Amino acid sequence: MYDVAVIGAGPAGLMAAQSAAAHGLKIVVIEKQPDLLKVRRACCQQLVMDENYEQENIKLRDGKLIFPNNNFSVDYNGPAWNITDTYFLSPHGHKIHFTYQDKRPVAIKFDKALLLQTLLEKCEKAGVETRFSAVAYGAKETADGVEINASCKGAHAIIKARKIIVADGVNSRIAQSLGMNQNRPLFTSALCIIYTLASIKEFDPKALKWHMGRAYQSKGPVILTPSLDGKDIADLVIMGNSSEPPEQIFNNFTTRSPLAYMYEKAQVIARTGCMVRAYMSMKVPCTRNALVIGDAAAYVEVEVQGALMCGHHAGNAVYKELNGEDGFKQYTAWWQKSFEFNSDDYLLVAQGYALVPTYTDDELDYLFFLIENETLDGAYGQYRAPRLMWNAILRHRERIAREEPQLYEKIKKNREMTLKGTFD
Repeated sequence: MYDVAVIGAGPAGLMAAQSAAAHGLKIVVIEKQPDLLKVRRACCQQLVMDENYEQENIKLRDGKLIFPNNNFSVDYNGPAWNITDTYFLSPHGHKIHFTYQDKRPVAIKFDKALLLQTLLEKCEKAGVETRFSAVAYGAKETADGVEINASCKGAHAIIKARKIIVADGVNSRIAQSLGMNQNRPLFTSALCIIYTLASIKEFDPKALKWHMGRAYQSKGPVILTPSLDGKDIADLVIMGNSSEPPEQIFNNFTTRSPLAYMYEKAQVIARTGCMVRAYMSMKVPCTRNALVIGDAAAYVEVEVQGALMCGHHAGNAVYKELNGEDGFKQYTAWWQKSFEFNSDDYLLVAQGYALVPTYTDDELDYLFFLIENETLDGAYGQYRAPRLMWNAILRHRERIAREEPQLYEKIKKNREMTLKGTFD
């Protein structure tokens, strides 16, 4: 009987194990992959440096990731690459530019495998037991804790623990088996492939670029971002679905889009992928003995920094629970406050911010043209950048109403559905 079983050895799971072990608890980590140094799942591997992102202002300094608001730090002595500019590009190349005046980074690329290795070493030193190549495929609560069904290198095992921390990602089997997805609407299933490319023309190693519009051969944004593999290496992030698969979008984007010339000699040197089910977030991510953390409880990914925060607070929460305190209740309050997608109107707000495919290519060209000579404050994340963009666009509402009345009514309708009072 373990005090705590942690399912998943990603940033959230390992941080939770380390945090719980610091209190002297007996911990086991169950991870399906055999080797953490091989990152197999698509991951952009960056720190989002937006101000107050996830109610935190993370810093990378002196070999540590520092979380001042959450009062902890994580060792990291690996490579880091600053991204200083974000661009939204319309079909005909009109650009919306985000950057900080002092050119501090809007994001920092880092080595996720090295971070995981550092976390794992800390766990092992703290006495955490780790089981790799072990697939946890089911769990049930019992009178005195939780029983986990797992396949460990081909052999069946039942692992018992007083509490369980579920950190096995967006497609969590354990959350499903515990019935915790039962009341979560499933919005969509998405496929993502990240292509690591060499020899792209006109590549800017300090910039993240979001390509918006059907001219780019996708219903969603196609994202070009620097890679840690070298200053001339890029990651192209393609999101699709079963009817419009990422491979098809990639082929069309690199051969038929307005930027096809940039990819004439591009070479694919690596690729990673994933399938993501986008559920509504768990507002209350716990039962009597189970706590679901990180991406397993989220609507969209919490990013690595969010996962570390979830793990830190989860480890403390289970310790409190095992000592008769309301640790899970405290974690839930922190979770609801820290992640924007937990607000009641978030999904409606996100709909109001949408650009593609809500607006046509001509409409996007017009809207981007209105503010392309402005420089907006630094932003990288999926929340801050759209807010800044729409605030800038709506400063021109009278011009839009005069020059493009149908577009104005379209924007007004979308915004009134989502952000009451925007046009008051």
